[in-house]
Amino acid sequence: MIRTTLFGLALSALSTLAGPALADPFTMLIYETPEDIALRSDTTAAGAAYWSLWMEYSAELAASGAVRGGAPLMINAQDGAALSGYFILETATHAEAEALAASAPAALRGGHVVVVPHLAVPGMSN
Repeated sequence: MIRTTLFGLALSALSTLAGPALADPFTMLIYETPEDIALRSDTTAAGAAYWSLWMEYSAELAASGAVRGGAPLMINAQDGAALSGYFILETATHAEAEALAASAPAALRGGHVVVVPHLAVPGMSN
């Protein structure tokens, strides 16, 4: 819980560091393996290493200026990859958002990420 809270606080801080909108909004959906989901509550060095990867990745997103928010999601480890979090990105193209997503720890550790554009709805903000 403490690590999840720290991660959430780090994401909140990242969103305040981000500059003005670059272009189009995209959401990166993060799907992690049951093994990585279990590391969220692991109090050993393995759990610390897991959270360290996500903090480093969050710092990379902050440096890109594209992150607008995000959060880890509360889930239980299940068979197969599970939706475990998201980031909202703003980039000039879908390809740029996918390039940022490609280095997410989940994408490198057996899970995967999906980048989807936001639907522009007249009269609503994205």
